[in-house]
Amino acid sequence: ASDWSSDVCSSDLLYTFNVLVVLMLSAQITFSQVTDSSSMGPGYLNDVFYSMENGVVESSPRDTWDIAFFTPRFSAGIMVNDGMDVKLYTYPKDDTTGWASIDTAGLHTWPRLYNSPAEWEEGAFNRNSTGHPDYGWGWYNMSNHHLYGDSIYILDIPGAGLKKLWIIEKKSIENIYIFKYADIDGTKETEVELDVSKYENKRFIYYSLVNDGYVDREPEKETWDIQFTRYFEEISDNEGNVVNYPVTGVASNIDIGANHFYPVSPDFADWSSEPFDSTRNVIGHDWKSFDFSTGWIIADSNIYFVQNYKGDVYKLVFTYWSGATAGDFAVQKELISLVSVDEFSKVESDFIVY
Repeated sequence: ASDWSSDVCSSDLLYTFNVLVVLMLSAQITFSQVTDSSSMGPGYLNDVFYSMENGVVESSPRDTWDIAFFTPRFSAGIMVNDGMDVKLYTYPKDDTTGWASIDTAGLHTWPRLYNSPAEWEEGAFNRNSTGHPDYGWGWYNMSNHHLYGDSIYILDIPGAGLKKLWIIEKKSIENIYIFKYADIDGTKETEVELDVSKYENKRFIYYSLVNDGYVDREPEKETWDIQFTRYFEEISDNEGNVVNYPVTGVASNIDIGANHFYPVSPDFADWSSEPFDSTRNVIGHDWKSFDFSTGWIIADSNIYFVQNYKGDVYKLVFTYWSGATAGDFAVQKELISLVSVDEFSKVESDFIVY
């Protein structure tokens, strides 16, 4: 054979060999459905951090904190615990110069601030933002990269009453927040310097204004994919107005992709026909509904796909929801697309090359 024909034969053989190896390895990998169950507890008291690969990673009480700080150095995100109905208001009668003389007359007619249901970083303290350099609670200083608070906030905490709060400064380079708070009459004033850099392996570090201390309550940031939690969703009422309504559902971790297909058959697996969405509430709460005659109903023909940090894709189907009495739930999941190259190290296959 000529050199040209030899090259062609070698190329064809190499291609055939590669295809055979891929087919043989693929044949060794079997995916199976797994049914998993857990509980948020009575009254949905706990947040459940869940990994598609490993199941429940951690379950944390939600009533231990009031505010939470997003941990990246160059972020201004601050949340309020609206899932426990902690109410947040911007003080409308003065800027920070009015700290010593707060007047709460008409408080509950002021606009309440909620965390964004779609973006973790857009907490309730950021909802008044008009865009860079205004981040809601404060302004960015270009010369030193610090943020300086320009607003006073009033928090109405169930069981603890009213407190006033001033986020004074964030030192972005050091990742340190300085803030102070007090009872609404000015007593029990406390100033805190919170070193967030110690918690950059978490999504948030939490703080209790009631117990005067930080709360480390979540697993490392890339060990979980979704969270069963309680939050406020923006829902249209009967008149077409958008209202904030408390719901219990599933929030995706940051940069975790998910998509949703309805109605589809139980064996549906075409996850790539729709792009993944990495917003917080892609899965959300409406995979279930309440019927006053029969109780909680799980929507049928309803399938979600979740892509984890490895790139593996899981099929997710909700199968049980008990409601607030117990807070129990069950899901059926199935690994349907293995993207991670290192997973092939788990494959045992013997083959002979001639």
